[in-house]
Amino acid sequence: MIYTFTLNPSIDHYVVTDGYIKENKTNRAEKTYTVCGGKGINVSLACKALGIKTVCCGIYGGFTGDKLLSELDKSGIEHRFVKVKADTRINTKLLNNGKVTEINAPAPELDGEEVKSVISLFDVLKPGDTAVLSGSIPGTDGLLSGILDKIKEKKAEFIIDTSGKAFEKCIEYKPYLVKPNRAEISSYFGCDIKPEQIPVYAEKLIRKGVKYALVSDGENGAYLADENEVRYLPVNDLGLTAKNATGAGDSMIAGYLYGIEKGLDALVCAVSAGSAAAYSELLFDKSLFDVVIKSYTAV
Repeated sequence: MIYTFTLNPSIDHYVVTDGYIKENKTNRAEKTYTVCGGKGINVSLACKALGIKTVCCGIYGGFTGDKLLSELDKSGIEHRFVKVKADTRINTKLLNNGKVTEINAPAPELDGEEVKSVISLFDVLKPGDTAVLSGSIPGTDGLLSGILDKIKEKKAEFIIDTSGKAFEKCIEYKPYLVKPNRAEISSYFGCDIKPEQIPVYAEKLIRKGVKYALVSDGENGAYLADENEVRYLPVNDLGLTAKNATGAGDSMIAGYLYGIEKGLDALVCAVSAGSAAAYSELLFDKSLFDVVIKSYTAV
C-alpha cells in the first residue's frame, strides 16, 4: 500500500488575473477558486487520477481543516488525519498569464501530545508499504526523527520530497527515492549546480545510500539515477501552453509510482505526469497525461 503524508496541508486559494497587479490600487480577479493543498495530498490526487490507490494521511485543524477533509471525501480518496489545535493554513496563489506567485503561510507548532499523535499515524505501515513524505514538516523538536525512526522500525520503503534541514535528515535514513529539483540539490550540496552537472550530483546522492534519485529541472526535463546509471529525459515540445506549475513535482512522484505499478518506464511516466500537471489549470489532467506519454516512444 502507498501512504502519502502531508504534515503541513493547506487550503490553496487561487486568484486568477489577466494583467499586471497594481500596488496600492484596487485589483479585480477574473475568477477565484480553492483546492486542497499540500504536496502529499497532491500526490494522492494525481495517483487517484492515474488509477493508483493511496491512503492520504496528515494533520488538520479548525474550519479550514474541516473543509480540507470534506474536499478529500468528495474526491473519493481514503484518508487518515489527526486533529491539532492550529487551524489548517490558507495559502494564496496568484495566477497571472500562466505564472504563479505564491504566498504560503507558515507551518503550525505542535505540542508534545500532538507530536505523539502525528508519529502514531505511521503505525499503519507494514513491510512492503511505501510512505511518501512530501512537503514542509513542522519544526517541532523530535517530530521528524520520530517519524523516520518509526518508518525504519516498520521496515517500510519511503520517498521524500522536501527541502532544507528536513531533506538532510531524511538522507541519513537512506530513502528509496528522493525527488529534489535543481535548486534543492544545489542547496543541499552548497553550490550552484548547472543543468549539465546534475548527473554528477545525482550520483552523489546514490553514494549516500539513496536507492533512486529523480531530479527535476523544470522545462528542461528530469534525471533518474540509481547505482548503475543516470538517465535523462527532456520535456517534449507538444505546442501546449503551461498554465500552472504548482504540483508538477508532486505529479512526477505519482507518475513514477504509476510506472512502477504498471511495469512501464518510470522516468517517462514521471516526466509525462509533471508535464501534464503544468499544462493543467488545476492540479492534474489524466487526458493530458495520455497525450504527453504517447509522445515518447519508450512506452
